[in-house]
Amino acid sequence: MAAPTTQILIVDDDRAFRVATTALLQDAGYATQAAPSAAEALELLRKKDFDLVLSDLVMEEMNGIELLRRIKQEYPGTTVIMVTGFGSIQTAVDAMRLGAYDYVTKPANNDELLIKIQRAVEERRRSRELEHLRNVIRIETNFTNIVSQNDAMRKVFKQVRQVADTDVTVLITGETGTGKELLAKAIHFNSSRRAAPFITVQCSAIPESLLESELFGHEAGSFTGAARRRIGKFEEAVGGTVFLDEIGDVPLLLQTKLLRVLQEKQISRLGSNGIISVDVRIIAATNRSLDAMTADGTFREDLFYRLNVFPLSFPPLRERLDDIPLLAQHFLERHKTLGRTNVSGFSAECIHDMMNYSWKGNVRELENLIKRAIIKAEGEVITSLELLPSPGQPPVEGVAAAATSLPYKKYLDQVVQDAERKFLVRILQECGGNLNQAARKMDVDRKTIYRKIAEFAIDVQQFKE
Repeated sequence: MAAPTTQILIVDDDRAFRVATTALLQDAGYATQAAPSAAEALELLRKKDFDLVLSDLVMEEMNGIELLRRIKQEYPGTTVIMVTGFGSIQTAVDAMRLGAYDYVTKPANNDELLIKIQRAVEERRRSRELEHLRNVIRIETNFTNIVSQNDAMRKVFKQVRQVADTDVTVLITGETGTGKELLAKAIHFNSSRRAAPFITVQCSAIPESLLESELFGHEAGSFTGAARRRIGKFEEAVGGTVFLDEIGDVPLLLQTKLLRVLQEKQISRLGSNGIISVDVRIIAATNRSLDAMTADGTFREDLFYRLNVFPLSFPPLRERLDDIPLLAQHFLERHKTLGRTNVSGFSAECIHDMMNYSWKGNVRELENLIKRAIIKAEGEVITSLELLPSPGQPPVEGVAAAATSLPYKKYLDQVVQDAERKFLVRILQECGGNLNQAARKMDVDRKTIYRKIAEFAIDVQQFKE
């Protein structure tokens, strides 16, 4: 029995053939529509997606060959099987050279027709699956796309491994530019859904008036400009994952419909009362406080709890200072072909400046600045990045200039320690010397705080009121 979502368009000017074939295919479980001419078939194709077109070769005005050419030009993913009389078999063979999948002869043998349609549908399904698998191969499925040696990030990786091969909803929080989509991809491609689509929806980038259509699809004529039926992101992702980036920007009315997807795994296209079941996993991300938004009524509390089944917090780059040299070298290797010279590294002063910068744009800002530096580089070493001054923030004391004469690795260790000490001092200042609060803010245990205070000989009393 065919899947009921398999859509077949029957094109023939012979009414008896259309009626008989429609009954045959519907009995076999296919969804069908019929057109008495090539022109009407093209009109239907403009309004709706069909998996397969079964077309007669000999028709008035526009014949089957011309229809085939138009379909292959305008709807290349649609499979076409030609129907011909015994006297036109050579024409049918020519049609296969033009892209037809197969042909059947009139009077059609029902069993032969059903077998050929089944083969065509199965081949199309396998082709789609193969493309998804190729995409999986092209994307590294482990964590090598997320470069880190930071302890807080190791904790995040551990949580990702725990949740990846489950089907629970994940909410990723973190500042803009930290790499939340990379984390979502790591979850998807380490799950049993890895061979199915990973579909990203940038909620903040799509106008509110179009977001519902983007997510759920629409029927032809459902609004001005909706010339043909379109499936939405949830249908595209069936079997896989939908990543809703910046979920906090979704308007309240649409939040109600998202809640239905999470609760019932069902959607309705715009302009339709039909219910469509969608087997998808949802991963959401936000740089906003959904807790605060639920408190002020701009985000549904029930949706927040549905999304927040397994929360993951992505630390900002300024809290991953030990990752900066590693990330900088990673981006240099990735983008070095942008430059006119063979750029291979960074000067000690450049590393020092990076370690003492605020990185409000996080990893994305770092990558963009390194790409710019590679393009402008005149030698093999990048000596500076175009770092913007942080408004309202006093300059941070750096490592002593004499230290730049140290060997690179020793200098780098000293820079990391210096930046780590400054970070700890700033946290202690913010927390008024409260070690419990500082430990929570840094997401470490009290033992680590005590060890670092002793290591850097910090007097905690100076921060207490």
